[in-house]
Amino acid sequence: MRGAGKGALTGRRGALTRRRLLSRGMGLVGGGLALGALPACSIFESPPHVVRLTAAREFSPAPPVGWQLLVGVPVTTSVLNTSRVPLRQMEAGFGYFDAEWQDPLPEMLQGLLIESFEYSGRITGVAREGSGLRADYVLLTDIRDFQAEYPHATVEDVPTVHVRVECKMVTLPRRTIQESQGFEIRVPAKGTGFTAVLAAYDEAFHLLARQVAEWALQPGRRAGGGV
Repeated sequence: MRGAGKGALTGRRGALTRRRLLSRGMGLVGGGLALGALPACSIFESPPHVVRLTAAREFSPAPPVGWQLLVGVPVTTSVLNTSRVPLRQMEAGFGYFDAEWQDPLPEMLQGLLIESFEYSGRITGVAREGSGLRADYVLLTDIRDFQAEYPHATVEDVPTVHVRVECKMVTLPRRTIQESQGFEIRVPAKGTGFTAVLAAYDEAFHLLARQVAEWALQPGRRAGGGV
């Protein structure tokens, strides 16, 4: 009986330690939450951790286009316009993992989209807006969602990465919207650890980049904004 009591006490102390770690592992935006309800994947052994996503490299074969493209810096909400890696608990609102993107989210996605377009092999003239490239179009992107979502505020939840953007192809130099298209991706993580969550983020971006590239680089577009 004494051994059982000691084990129970050790278990309670261990649980308390985990709760304290969790309380340091994430900051919430708008609203409090019990310490034990924060996601376990927000814990890092030696923060801060700087992470980044990777560009999409695999695309379906398609003929190259004969025009050039600029990619603007995406716009987004104040919650996502940060280098902090976001999460959303459906019962508590937005928060952040104890990790940071290498660059603020809009700048990171701009660079990754350009890199993905280059890997597609379908366009040679692609650069950041403001680079001086004399282009036929500029791709404008509005990031509506880009977070790991937890269905409940419990450490056992496996999150789903939710990405939702609105894209516009704008002709140059007239700067008129030729076409707009929305894209939405959901990728469940394969575990609760941050490594699994980051892998889901990466997969979601790859799917997004492929869909955006196939839409933006469609054969019907012509140099000078013609279709």
